[in-house]
Parts: sequence; structure tokens; C-alpha cells
Amino acid sequence: MMAITHAAIATAGASLLLGTAQPLPLALAILGSQLPDIDTTTSIIGQVFYPVSSWIEDRYPHRSVTHSLIATATLTVIALGIGFAVGTVKPFLALPLGHVLSCFSDCFTRQGVQLFWPDPAWAISVSNPKRRLRTGGPGEYWVLSAAVAVLLLGIWLAGVGGVTGQVNQGLGLRDGAIATYNENAAAREVYAEVTGVWADDRTDASGRYLILDAVGNEFIVTDGQGVYQTGKQLLIDKLTTATGEAMTRTTQTLTLSDEDAVSRLQALRMANPSARIYLSGSITVDFPEEVRPTVLPRQLPAVTVVGESVELQYCELEVAIALLSDQWATGVITVLQFSQR
Repeated sequence: MMAITHAAIATAGASLLLGTAQPLPLALAILGSQLPDIDTTTSIIGQVFYPVSSWIEDRYPHRSVTHSLIATATLTVIALGIGFAVGTVKPFLALPLGHVLSCFSDCFTRQGVQLFWPDPAWAISVSNPKRRLRTGGPGEYWVLSAAVAVLLLGIWLAGVGGVTGQVNQGLGLRDGAIATYNENAAAREVYAEVTGVWADDRTDASGRYLILDAVGNEFIVTDGQGVYQTGKQLLIDKLTTATGEAMTRTTQTLTLSDEDAVSRLQALRMANPSARIYLSGSITVDFPEEVRPTVLPRQLPAVTVVGESVELQYCELEVAIALLSDQWATGVITVLQFSQR
């Protein structure tokens, strides 16, 4: 097959099987798809690495050792080693995946490949030679067109959570929603499309909520008027997710120390005037009896007073500043911030 056909098949397979549209795995899939043909100096990769291809060409038949499952296994070991070294394995699996897809696709050509080398048997999938693909022939161009179509489908599916994610989303399964959120939360708005009721009176709560955070298999969400948790304030019959605009989600810890507590919180707002900022954690105040949080129906309790401690749970920054304006406070809180790009 032509190099471009191998590349299209490999990238299509990588996008579907790995659920990705990222440049690195797709590039590795293309590299893996070209490596089998390093056994001949007439191929593109053979010309680029001429000394290597010339050495292999002098010792092994074309479509033998480099087109074998042993070669795929070797690439898998290399990919896993690099992946573990850099802390992420999945993208590098595209290298051996591209290789094995390329070798398998060559089984449909007239010559076939020695897939099980060193066994000299040739793996050919079509018994009738006239029905096998000819390199550069009309049949290969049909294969190339189909591979490009599958690649475009794979890229689209990767952008909406992959094949598994789409199945889970279609069925309204929580695993699919969690997976979509985890993949997109750092860079985009993620919304929960909810079908369900309010826990207090069982009235309809169906609608679209911005997801602030995930707690186990539940979500912390907001509709712009309050903050709620699924499974507590919101009882869900079906939940799917959808991505929105580009956004940066950051989490940091902030240490409050006595009289500068409010000034440190105010500094957060001045540094990020348009960001959504939510605070969680426990702080100790001098006069807890003066902290009078407003308890709103249906909402997640943002502020709770327990003895001398004030417990914050996804509390909006302005609410915290107002409640602590006359207090000295100490403690460590988590700052969850959403900023539009």
C-alpha cells in the first residue's frame, strides 16, 4: 500500500481505539504505520533512514521481519518504557498500534506479509489473487477514502468523549458524564444536562447546569443563582454532559492568618475581577457567633458554623468576604477559580 494509505488507516484506528484527536498520538500512529517499510530503500521512510533500510534490505526479504508481530511487540515495549518515563502511557500506544494496523492492512495486498516471522508463511487474507489490493490501484483509493472518513469520524467522537463516552452519554450513564468532565474540565466549560427533581419538594429541576466540580460520582453544579450537589439537592433521573466555551479552571490553596484574612480574599478578586471564585475549607474565627450565614432553600450549605470553626463549601468569594469582614481568621482554604479565555 501507499504510505498515505497506511497513514490514514493508522490515524483512523488510533483516533477511534484511543479516543483521541491530539497531535502527538496521531503523529506517533503515522510514524508506526511507516516503520514496516523501513526494510526497503525505495520507500519514503527507507530513503530518510537509508543506512538502516539498506542494512535490513540486504539481510531480510521485503515484508518480513519489519512487518511481523515481533516488531510490533518490540515497539510496544519501547512505547511503554517512554510512556512510564514521562508519566503518561496512552499517547505512546499509538506507535505500536499504527504499526500493527499497517501490517494487517498489507495482508490484503497481493504479496501479503510474514506476520508471524520467523515463520516464513505469508499472511494473505484473500485467497483469490485477483481480488487482492494492488498498490496504487483503484481498490486502494477506495480504502484510502474510507480511512479518511473514519479518521474524521474518530476525531469528532474524540471531541465529544469517544465511542464509549457517546454510548454512556446516550444511555445517560454517570460514567460517561464523569469521563467527559474529567477530559474537558481544565480547558472548557462543562455543563450537566439534567432530567430530575428537587429533593425538598420533588418539583421539576430539569435544565442545564454548569459543573463546578466532581465529588465521587456526583457533581457540584450551579445555575447562576445557587450551588447544588447532585444526589443531595438535585435528584437525577438522567444526566448527560456538554462542553461550552474555552475556560481555564485552576485550584490553589490559600493560607489565612489573623487580621489579613479578608485582605487576602479581596486581593483574589482584584487580581481576577471577572473570574468565578469559590472557597472550600475550614477556618477558625474569633467571634463565630457573629457569623450568620444565609441559608437558602435547595442550595448546598455554603457556610456552616461548628464551634469556633467556619466550614466553607463552594462558597462564593463575595459571600465569604462579607461574612468575615469583622473577623480575624486562620486556616487553609481551597480556591476554585474559573476564568474565561
